[in-house]
Amino acid sequence: MSTLKELESLLRKAKKELREVKTHNDFLLERLEKAHERNHELRQQIENMTVDDVMVKLKARAEHDARIKRDKELLETFEKQKEVVLNGNLSR
Repeated sequence: MSTLKELESLLRKAKKELREVKTHNDFLLERLEKAHERNHELRQQIENMTVDDVMVKLKARAEHDARIKRDKELLETFEKQKEVVLNGNLSR
């Protein structure tokens, strides 16, 4: 049979764990509430968009895609140049 001190020690540990779990639960609930608010704001923005807003976003998206494509092509060019330089150095 457990002694009184052992039981008190176990009780303190259980209370400490419970406090930690409650704190973590509160943190997660707060994060969930913030995410819900952000999603609500985004839905409201999307619902209230005008045709002009949509056209601006489509144009920005097309420009972004073009920049990404250009950057990828530039990166491929640099990679090819790097291979040529490395191959040139190996043959010496």
